[in-house]
Amino acid sequence: MSSSPLVSRRYDWSDVSPVVGVIKAVSDAEDVDTDEIPILAETVDPESLNDLCMSASDSSPVTVSFAHVGYDVTVRSDGCVIVDDA
Repeated sequence: MSSSPLVSRRYDWSDVSPVVGVIKAVSDAEDVDTDEIPILAETVDPESLNDLCMSASDSSPVTVSFAHVGYDVTVRSDGCVIVDDA
């Protein structure tokens, strides 16, 4: 078994919100269009996710992990979104 994640993407949070980054990364893992992914709000509070990741500083980084549609999703304040099998 490989230790590499299914999908690892890096975004600039000033261009793409963490919520959009998660939706894009999960849709890549599923190999479907973004509109086919279940609503993220069923799993995590989208506003809180954006606020946490976008307000963190380099000296106080933030990592948020949660399960969504059968995947383990990790979002970091440095712009990294990792999607892996649950």
